Amino acid sequence: MRVTEEIKNRLDIVDVVSEHVALRKSGRNYAGFCPFHPNTRTPSFYVFPETQTWHCFGACAEGGDVFSFLMKKEGWDFREALEHLAKRAGVSLEETKPMEQAKQAKVTRQERLLAAAADYFHQLFLHAPQAEYARRYVLERGLQEETIAAFGLGYALDSWDACRTHFNAQGYDDDELLAAGLLTVNEERGTKYDRFRNRLMIPIRDVNGRVVGFGARTLDKDGVPKYLNSPQTDLFNKSHLLFGLDMAKRHIREARQAVIVEGYMDVIQAWQAGFRNVVAQMGTALTHEQLQLLKRYTKQFVLALDADAAGFKATMRSLEVARESLDREVNIRFDARGLLRQEGRLQADIRVVTLPVGYDPDKLIREDVTAWPKLLAKAQPVVAYVIDVVTCNLDLNDGKAKTAAARRVIPLIRDVLDPVERDHYWQMLARALHVDERALRQIRVEDGGRKRPSSSEVPVRSVAVGVGKRRNGDGETAVINGGIIATHKREANYLSQCLRHPQLLTSVNQRLTQNSQPPVREADFTTAEDKALFRHLSQISHASPFATIEDLCDSLDNVLQERVQTLLTFPPTPDSELERLADELAKSVLDWRLEKTRRLLNEVKQLFDEAKEMNDIEAIETYKEQLRRLPLIVFSINRARDAMSAVSRRKADDSANNLL
Repeated sequence: MRVTEEIKNRLDIVDVVSEHVALRKSGRNYAGFCPFHPNTRTPSFYVFPETQTWHCFGACAEGGDVFSFLMKKEGWDFREALEHLAKRAGVSLEETKPMEQAKQAKVTRQERLLAAAADYFHQLFLHAPQAEYARRYVLERGLQEETIAAFGLGYALDSWDACRTHFNAQGYDDDELLAAGLLTVNEERGTKYDRFRNRLMIPIRDVNGRVVGFGARTLDKDGVPKYLNSPQTDLFNKSHLLFGLDMAKRHIREARQAVIVEGYMDVIQAWQAGFRNVVAQMGTALTHEQLQLLKRYTKQFVLALDADAAGFKATMRSLEVARESLDREVNIRFDARGLLRQEGRLQADIRVVTLPVGYDPDKLIREDVTAWPKLLAKAQPVVAYVIDVVTCNLDLNDGKAKTAAARRVIPLIRDVLDPVERDHYWQMLARALHVDERALRQIRVEDGGRKRPSSSEVPVRSVAVGVGKRRNGDGETAVINGGIIATHKREANYLSQCLRHPQLLTSVNQRLTQNSQPPVREADFTTAEDKALFRHLSQISHASPFATIEDLCDSLDNVLQERVQTLLTFPPTPDSELERLADELAKSVLDWRLEKTRRLLNEVKQLFDEAKEMNDIEAIETYKEQLRRLPLIVFSINRARDAMSAVSRRKADDSANNLL
């Protein structure tokens, strides 16, 4: 993870901006008067917590991230903003050593390999004759084409070396495939072979939408294990990931609730049915890191457990149950005390609900889509849930059984931080056991020498469960339903090519202006470091047309130098294609501008609807103007794009004729 990403993951842009701008809640976003131009009547400045960005819909017509906000507000350069935000986030800005730069370049290459692998498996699923059974299986599960495309479902051939052979031919060696988790090794024989064979492939993405690994369901009747995840790698760490969060985060914020389920298919089926605030654990106990990820979007979490996860026969300290459930082979761990301590540390509301016997969310939603929201409405706080579990079917005429049940619950009650809530559970347990509350308070429960963890301690265990794109012109994978990722790739590719061929800065701009489009500007780039790098690159190229990459790096700090090294890992353009490179990059610039404008237009439409609901007359007028302006920009970009494509086709035809 780049240092800028780490800083942004630790900070909330709303907190930073609100120190400079008086913000008010506006739907799921925040609005205020723009600090960058005279703006006193209608708030034109918006902050979007979901994307951690800001945008002025008024005279500025600019936007960016937390870095660009402070750079513009304080007049700082990138380094000054970096140092300020790093200090605030508690991130160390140590100089990147050559060894660390090499490691980052290796990680970047692994990211591209995994993205390409997701595309490879997806194309096999769509078109390979061998994937017919996989396609039938998915259809039998009721999944529609839109859902298949959104999650990028794929298929791994029933072969020991198909994946290996394909990516060896793409220039990736076996060590890289092993590091990415696509190959595995037979230690006894010393042989390497494809890790995933005859499996339905489910790409696992991080919160930013980057493919970091795979979950793979066997398609063999007796296949073991039913679900096989990628091994831990530099990118794939199950305890730090939640399946589906990249697609669910906006909906979690809107619903003000995150529902945590056990299986990949549970998330996919819920998403298809319109319940898009659902995520799944990654076969590990629910961890502090996972809850911290979710807390950015909500403070209410609902754990939806299969019926046999209630742990009737397990001890209350761990409520561990080993079982095979429906379509999964899993180990369940529900540690109520761990959840309570997380709840207190995160100031969150964690609730639990049990599904009907024989059902998981996937099956429940397929059979009766209305049953899911009704079920979630029954979710209980952790202690209330545990009291129901331990007192269910309890013989209330057996004093020893009642004492044993009380001993399993009392440690939980004593862990509750809020005194009113704690008293409420004492009373609830007393009523459930038909005993005097004072008698319960007198029970001494040994804690096994287990100390109460401090706020700095991380381990938390709750429910551990096994869970169950289209290639663009430059060979990169654009995640369907993930235009932001595709945009970042286009921006990075542009910078990478301009680093190698600085003359492209001029030639690309010439093609843009010939088609009535503005030249490339800092504002075209998404991240502050890419904005800063583009500015440096433009300045040094203008001052010295023959400047080298080394000349550029001499003027950069270590963070931007690291970014340059990452960009240079992108595959260079073959000499045979250099003549067309400026045309292709100009079209790429238009593509990312188009994606950003469309995304902004969708955001404005939602803001407009929210303003109408609140009868905010001033905001309505602001959005009306944007709804008039933005479609014109889309039209202009599309017209320029079509014109450039026509020119490219004529050039290609001319070249072909010359050969004849």
